[in-house]
Amino acid sequence: MKMMKALGQTEFGGPEVFKELSLPIPEARGSDLLIRVKAVGINPVDTKARSNAGGYGQLQKEEVVVTGWDGAGVVEEAGPEADGRFRKGDEVYFAGSLVRRGCNSEYVLVDSRVVGRKPASLSFAEAAALPLTAITVWEGMIEGCGVPLSPSPGPRKRALVVGGAGGVGSIGTQILSRVCGLQVVATASRPQSAEFCRKMGASIVIDHSKSLREQLAAHGIDSVDYVLNTTDPDTNFDALTPLIAPQGKICCILRINKQVDLAALFARRVTVVFEMMFSRTIFSSQPEMQGAILDHISTLVDAGTLRSTLVTQMPWTVAGLSEAHETSDAGKAIGKMVLAPVG
Repeated sequence: MKMMKALGQTEFGGPEVFKELSLPIPEARGSDLLIRVKAVGINPVDTKARSNAGGYGQLQKEEVVVTGWDGAGVVEEAGPEADGRFRKGDEVYFAGSLVRRGCNSEYVLVDSRVVGRKPASLSFAEAAALPLTAITVWEGMIEGCGVPLSPSPGPRKRALVVGGAGGVGSIGTQILSRVCGLQVVATASRPQSAEFCRKMGASIVIDHSKSLREQLAAHGIDSVDYVLNTTDPDTNFDALTPLIAPQGKICCILRINKQVDLAALFARRVTVVFEMMFSRTIFSSQPEMQGAILDHISTLVDAGTLRSTLVTQMPWTVAGLSEAHETSDAGKAIGKMVLAPVG
């Protein structure tokens, strides 16, 4: 039996639980691809699985838990029912499934339907920064909120991106401004994160630690048409809803756990959308849509419309993985962190 190196854990807890392990190289069956991993992106969901917050770590149902659901690599083998788009040697990127082992290993199995062709213009590390966050924005804003893929006739519409310097916020700002033609107002609380928001395409940056309404008014804005809320709605939902225009839409990528005022949205016909990127793979609900989204993102990247959100590259080691999780836990990451090269 051939073995591979993995960075995993046998207990839940802080970043100190990670260790280097040896696991059998899996075999591609059904619709799976066996992918030789080249780079792994870091997301907040990784830290939740590591600590088993919300029971995320137990979803794998494995004695050895492996985190990491943003990856880029090379197809090594295709299962007999795999998507015919891929063959051995193809360069791909993917976000995987929360109910399966992540990609902090030399090889990983991924359902071919949720895999996309890696942008040819990007390195593996640059590509690994994109899948989970790009799918999140596409599903939440394009599908869920119905944002048109080209500017609508009439006055230019606006989107407020809360947490604009994070992984989802930074690719969200790009997609909404450069693809959809919206004016994007992003929020950030530090000078370096505010500058990063502007680089990503935000025309206005305001401080989410201060009154959003007052800051928008100072820019002559009384309402926005869309809100992409990448932060905890338990802390800001009631402050965001008065900012939404009639027939406006708000997308939350985290669940609401406390009572909020929905009655205030009724008269304005405001729509609230929830986005959970792993929903399609957990419930086997049109997973092929994610592969299609990633292929489209690749086209936009190679055309120069979108750019990678990679900011920090760390070594693929136990120490590198632990440091990345500590940074994510602290909520101070700008853009995306990626571990590479794998192996």
